[in-house]
Amino acid sequence: MVKRKWWGVPYKGSKSQIVDRLVEAIPYKGVDSFYDLFAGGCAVTHKMLLEGRYRHCYANDIDGRALRLFRDGMDGKYALETRWVSREDFFKLKDTDPYISCCWSFGNNQRDYLYSKAIEPYKKACHYAIMYGDFSLLSGLYPGVSEVCKEALREVTGRHGRRIKFRSAIRECLKSCSNGSFASLYTSCDSDRLESLERLQSLESLERLQSLESLERLQSFQSYEVDYREVGIRPNSVIYADIPYFSTNSYSKQSSVVQPFNHSEFYDWCCKQKELVLISEYYMPADRFTEVWNVKHKQSLSATKTSSVIERLFVPTNQLDKYHSMTRQSGQTDLFRGL
Repeated sequence: MVKRKWWGVPYKGSKSQIVDRLVEAIPYKGVDSFYDLFAGGCAVTHKMLLEGRYRHCYANDIDGRALRLFRDGMDGKYALETRWVSREDFFKLKDTDPYISCCWSFGNNQRDYLYSKAIEPYKKACHYAIMYGDFSLLSGLYPGVSEVCKEALREVTGRHGRRIKFRSAIRECLKSCSNGSFASLYTSCDSDRLESLERLQSLESLERLQSLESLERLQSFQSYEVDYREVGIRPNSVIYADIPYFSTNSYSKQSSVVQPFNHSEFYDWCCKQKELVLISEYYMPADRFTEVWNVKHKQSLSATKTSSVIERLFVPTNQLDKYHSMTRQSGQTDLFRGL
C-alpha cells in the first residue's frame, strides 16, 4: 500500500484523511475500470492511480477546476509557482484559474478569499519573506520579528525548509512575548496576530500541489467535466460516488452558478446501474441502500475547531449480493463483519 501525507489537491470535503481506509472497502480484483464520478479534489482517484488496482481510471466533476488543478499538478505546472495572490486578484481570477480558486480560498471552498482583510498585509509580508527573501514588508510591521526571522532563514534553502524554519522563528518570538523579554526589546508585540503568522495556508497548499508525482499510469487516466449521468460506464467497472451530502446539497458547473443537487434522481439512477455503485454519505434511504462500511474521523470546522463525524459507504440494496461477491474475490470479506 502506498502511503502519503496528502492525497489529491486541496478541496473542501476532500476524502484525503480517510482514503487509505476507504479504498479497502472498494473491490478491485477482476475489475477493469474505476469511476470517480464526483471527483472533487481527486483524493480517491489519486490513491487508485498510485495503487494501480485498475487498468483504467476515470474521474468526473461537473465544476472541473479542482480536477484540472490535479492534472496540472501532476504535469509539474506549479513547480516554479511563487505568486502572492491578493484579495483583488482572487475575485478577478478564481473562476478561470484553478490554482487560485482552490489554494487561495478559505477552507478551499473556491468562493471566499483565504485571508481576512485585517490579516492579509501580515500574511503577505510573511509570503514575501519566505518566497522571495524580501523582509521589507515584515520589517515595516514587526521590525524585531523581521530581524529574528531573517537571521533564522539566512542559511536555509528550499521553500519547504524556509517555511518550517520561519514557523519556528515565529514560535520563538511568541515565547519571548509571553515571558515579556521580547516586548522589552521590541515594540508592538501583538501576540494574537503574531500567532496567526505561524501558518501560511497558501504555501501549505502549494507544497501539496508540488508533491504530486508524474505518473506513467496517466495514459490510462481520463477526466470529464459533465453531469454524472452523461458519463459512459464501461462493462466490468466499479463506480464510486462522493455526492454532495444531503446537508450541503449543492451541485454546480461553476461556483457562481450553484444549483441544488437532486438526490431522488440520483437514487433512481444508482438502482438502475448494472455496474457496482458505492456512495459516500452520512445517511441514505434505508429502504433502497445498505451501509457496508464506516469510519469515524475528525473534520475541521475552522482553524481552531473540529468535530467528529462518521463517514459511511453505501450500496444499492439490489446490488448487495454483487458487492459481497466482489469483495470476497478481492479478499476483503473480513472488513465487513457485523455490518
